[in-house]
Amino acid sequence: MKKKNLLFLTTSNLPTNPRLLKEVDLALKEHIVSVVLFNLGNWSEALNQKEMNKRPSVNFIQLSATRSQAFSWLFWALMEKLGRFLYPLFKRCLFVNALVHTRRSVQLWYTLRKIKHCDLLIGHNLGTLYPIYQLSLSTNIPFIYDIEDYDPGIHVPEAGKHYKSCTEYLLKKCAPKAKALTSASPLIGDYTLKLIGGHPNHQVILNSFPQKEFVEPKNSTLNSQLSTLKLVWFSQNISFGRGLEQFFEAILLLSKEADRNWNIEHSNIQLTLIGNLDPQFDQQIIQPFLSSIVLVKKDESQIANRKSHIINLNIQHPMSQPDLHTELTKHDIGLALEFDTTDLNRQLCLTNKIMAYAQAGHFILATDTLAQSQFLSHQKELGLLCGQSTDEIAMLIKHLTHILSDIQHNRRNRLNIGKSLSWEIEKVKIVNLWNNFI
Repeated sequence: MKKKNLLFLTTSNLPTNPRLLKEVDLALKEHIVSVVLFNLGNWSEALNQKEMNKRPSVNFIQLSATRSQAFSWLFWALMEKLGRFLYPLFKRCLFVNALVHTRRSVQLWYTLRKIKHCDLLIGHNLGTLYPIYQLSLSTNIPFIYDIEDYDPGIHVPEAGKHYKSCTEYLLKKCAPKAKALTSASPLIGDYTLKLIGGHPNHQVILNSFPQKEFVEPKNSTLNSQLSTLKLVWFSQNISFGRGLEQFFEAILLLSKEADRNWNIEHSNIQLTLIGNLDPQFDQQIIQPFLSSIVLVKKDESQIANRKSHIINLNIQHPMSQPDLHTELTKHDIGLALEFDTTDLNRQLCLTNKIMAYAQAGHFILATDTLAQSQFLSHQKELGLLCGQSTDEIAMLIKHLTHILSDIQHNRRNRLNIGKSLSWEIEKVKIVNLWNNFI
């Protein structure tokens, strides 16, 4: 079969868009692949360069989102500001809506106009929808759009007051023209389809990963440190609004509790946080938390082991996807701390982390958002739901210390369940979609 040309687009880069990265690797097995992405100029750049170097056969077209190209950055920044200022007058103009959402969308469109041949366009992130829609209109190249988030339900204060209306307009105008839509959770798909009036070709593609990246722990690992409650949490950034504040408050609440049946001072809680540590979050949240429960030791390194008589807190730098999944196998309990008060999207999403926890065989401590409640209702053995208040989180942490032995001994059962959610299962849906249009 003759190889086809597949063009992927994102408004981010490879390490910050795992869904895109998995699809690129899948496409490389049979097709010619190009990717248009952005240089973000932040902590992810070294990882991004590493991922690009691993894939020399991919044609990467990298645009700048940084001030390193001063004229380009200033021009697009002013264009975006002008679009937001004029939006009330041009709210039915598709170009203005794309510009108001993100200037990167229009940057992509100006780059795409130079594309001479392609068999299939695949857009990740809402910022790619306008450019692939426009290119498809002018060339009849089919496009697929991946809905990782329900963008009208995201709270983005810095994007201005028109963010919700412009994202709704973009989805209503452009998404119905896609040959197929994919979504990262059933509820994100449901809400999007309701907004745009339905679509005949939609698939849910979970945020799962290749199962080979999750190494099954040996018996010695499974049975070690039975008295240690080993919890893990990861994200691109260790920062505000990700549920960690509430978790720390729950630990503080437990530390003050006088309970003859459960003495936290004799419990061994190990918490590992993986991601780019926001210095302000460290100063305003982590340091006061540790001080309040008696800080005993801090390394001289920037990323430190911080210990108290209650909790051993280990903070690690961002990792590549395979390294992260290897690290996860060292822990027992994954924290999926999503809150309804953040925004509607947080209620609807199934994150990368909850899928990675499941595939690593973790017992999942999940707050009861709509999506996480739906997920664990179908996979009851994978974990427990708790309410979103500090008291409810504290009660569940306390409960986990009582059932820790069962959690550790049932890990293999959870690993087997996780295999049924793996990328090996999900990628079949993707390949079938592609084959329908190329």
